[in-house]
Amino acid sequence: MRILLVAPFLPDPEAQHGGGIYLATLAQALSRHADVGLAAMVRQEESARLRPGSGPWKWVGTVPFAERPAGRGRARHQMRMLWHWTHLPLVAAKHRHAGMPALLQRARTEFRPDIVFLELAQMAQYLPLLRGLPTVLTDHEAGCPANTSTGLGAWGDGRDRRLWRRYVRTFYPGASLVQAVTTEDAASLAAILGQDIAVRQPTFAVPERPVAPDKAPARALFLGDYCHQPNPEAATRLALEVLPRLQAAEPGIELWLAGPHPERLQALASLPGVRLLGYVPDLPALFAQVRLLLAPLFSGGGFRMKGLAALAHGLPVVTNALGARGCSAPSPARIIAEGPEALAAASLELLRSPACAADAGRAAFQWARTNLGGDTVALAQIEQARRLIRAATATGQP
Repeated sequence: MRILLVAPFLPDPEAQHGGGIYLATLAQALSRHADVGLAAMVRQEESARLRPGSGPWKWVGTVPFAERPAGRGRARHQMRMLWHWTHLPLVAAKHRHAGMPALLQRARTEFRPDIVFLELAQMAQYLPLLRGLPTVLTDHEAGCPANTSTGLGAWGDGRDRRLWRRYVRTFYPGASLVQAVTTEDAASLAAILGQDIAVRQPTFAVPERPVAPDKAPARALFLGDYCHQPNPEAATRLALEVLPRLQAAEPGIELWLAGPHPERLQALASLPGVRLLGYVPDLPALFAQVRLLLAPLFSGGGFRMKGLAALAHGLPVVTNALGARGCSAPSPARIIAEGPEALAAASLELLRSPACAADAGRAAFQWARTNLGGDTVALAQIEQARRLIRAATATGQP
């Protein structure tokens, strides 16, 4: 079977964001059972990591992501975005590329896929270019990505949400199958589209050995890309509402904030106990220096790669119900609490007791080894693909 993966960024195990790591893990697992090709929009810093013969790809084609230019080109870029915004939500407009039709046609001619997997909402606009092929659209955030602030105030954001709703109703029915990454997102999409929505289970590469949270200092970690609005929102609430409660009980407790674009958190840098790390490429080394991942979220959809990454490394997670979406790990591996007081109390138990942290870490690693294996998810996706290919053949679809 030949599977073409269409993505708005490079699937990359060294990506600075969870989506890139997740798709890299999935693609690697799929490649053990099928030939996998890639058609992607690639940023300048990503293209340097796309080396010939690297990764799981049997075929690769890319177009450059249209970065916002500086100087004279910026006004032209903004006008182009405003024109697209007349009929596309802004994030989808940013991913509208004149080179995609030729790229997808080249993929059809050279790679000859049996089925196409399109990842994330913004790529649904390319479904009409894939007519005649079975297609699977995987929505990662319930039809409206969380990072959709237009910068035009409440009116602009409201208009963009309406455009997203129209976008979903226009393009999603063109897929042979639509799937979400959590049951909650699937229910939201089903209500909009009036059709069944499948759910793809999460996956993450589990290392051979876990970290030892009991050996780390009384230190909590939050991890995320701070260009993605739910992350700076959560980091700010943790620093202002949860950390002071922890320090009132144990003055030496620290909160580390890791991830790209830390300049968006500069207002927190001077707070006692807060440390901005920026992007840390070595996750095992980072996780080895903290007692737990403290990762509640207050907006957005989809599942949370930060939580899966921590559990896979044997690091316990304290979060809230929204931050726990898409993950079924039980307590003590993952503790769910709502509100600053409850989040602080749940964290304090692990921060005060190395023995509790050790037990929770062992439970996290065992759950990850049992539930996050890529082959299980890949085989389920391939069986789904076979059904779609058989259905297309039965109806005479070329």
